[in-house]
Amino acid sequence: MTVAGTEADRPGGPAAPPHRRRGDGFLRRSGTFLIGTLLRTLAQGVLFVLLAREMPIEAYGLFVGVTALVAVVSPFASAGVPSLIFQSYADAPAEWRRHLARGLVLTATFGAGAAVLVTAAGVAIWGGQVRLVDVAALAVADLLAWRLVEVVAASVQARGRVFAASLIPALLHVCRLVAAVVLALAAAGPLTLHAWAVTAVVVSGVICLPVLWYGARGPGRLPVDVRGSFAQARTGMLFAVGLSAQSVYNDLDKVMLARLGSPEGAAVYAAAYRVVDFAYTPARSMAAVAYPRFFEAGRAGPRAALRLTRSLLPKYLGFSVPAALLLVALAPTMPLVFGAEYAAATPALQGLSALLVLKSLHYLAADTLSGSRLQGRRTVCQIAVGVVNAGLNVWLIPAYGWQGAVVSSLVCDALLVALLWGLLAAVVRRDRPTAAVAPRPASTRERD
Repeated sequence: MTVAGTEADRPGGPAAPPHRRRGDGFLRRSGTFLIGTLLRTLAQGVLFVLLAREMPIEAYGLFVGVTALVAVVSPFASAGVPSLIFQSYADAPAEWRRHLARGLVLTATFGAGAAVLVTAAGVAIWGGQVRLVDVAALAVADLLAWRLVEVVAASVQARGRVFAASLIPALLHVCRLVAAVVLALAAAGPLTLHAWAVTAVVVSGVICLPVLWYGARGPGRLPVDVRGSFAQARTGMLFAVGLSAQSVYNDLDKVMLARLGSPEGAAVYAAAYRVVDFAYTPARSMAAVAYPRFFEAGRAGPRAALRLTRSLLPKYLGFSVPAALLLVALAPTMPLVFGAEYAAATPALQGLSALLVLKSLHYLAADTLSGSRLQGRRTVCQIAVGVVNAGLNVWLIPAYGWQGAVVSSLVCDALLVALLWGLLAAVVRRDRPTAAVAPRPASTRERD
């Protein structure tokens, strides 16, 4: 996520709201952010394919299960800090150092706790199939080191430095990919889960340190405020719970496939889902640029935020509909990319391609609610869909394997679209039109 910079107020009169100002360069800034996002996604995708080809499919299926479990818990590791930084910056941009310091304290505390929780849960779920040290290493790499990097990126994004903000997360994933290539070349046989887990945590820790220095650089020290940090934890956890529920219906199916189905089925489903995730990258970049703008527009209420949503909807659908059709057409190439063992990933990808359209619709409505300071209602919807997803997976996966996971994903994403847009419509009907809140001057933002 990133923030779109505002233009300087015109002399002689008030400036238009940021979502209505002409020439605000939304698509240009989205394209700028796409460079880093695409680099990161490409690195993740190549790493995904490399590990799939170098690991035995059983070991890779277990790896997918562990990383999916990490993803479910990951929003709690940062206590919703990235969203908290965007909201705090929209209200008090001059105090960005305080926002960053509080975010780092919360993330370090909650990240360490989440890593311990995932390690214990992973051992309980898979028992002797996965070593404790491997689960712990993967958990620390993503729940502590990666989340600290994410907080720095959010702070940089909030200050309008779009290009730098997009490159910070990419750096970590590119370095992980390079390490995996070296590891695969040096290995005498198939790549083991243990070797990759240890490598991932070491690389993540090494990259995290210079990123922290970069984010905190400037005159003076970060005003570390432990008490103030935890005073924000309640608000941050609203964001975290919503994101965790989102992770549940995005990643719980992979965990359950590895446990209730088979590691092979989890690998096939994960391969198809990864392609869908990669294809969504341009829309994710647009959402990243737009997300903090919702907090600015939402200061005037849901109606103002909805005006921004209406302006963005054609752009999202103009990408996601053709992209979904393209995935259906290209799905037969999956065995060529991942190997002959992934032939079943072709129908899986064709089924999951509809997620591109569904995700575009529900992310827009969800971010509109967050920007309108209605995160609690968004969270309730996401929790409800997460519960439905878990129930469907318990029913469908033992009976139908990865096919059941595909059906569960489509049903739950469609349900989330209906719930969020219905809630947004109800909120807007009750919202009285208010005068637009003037944006702050551009001098408060740093520029690329």
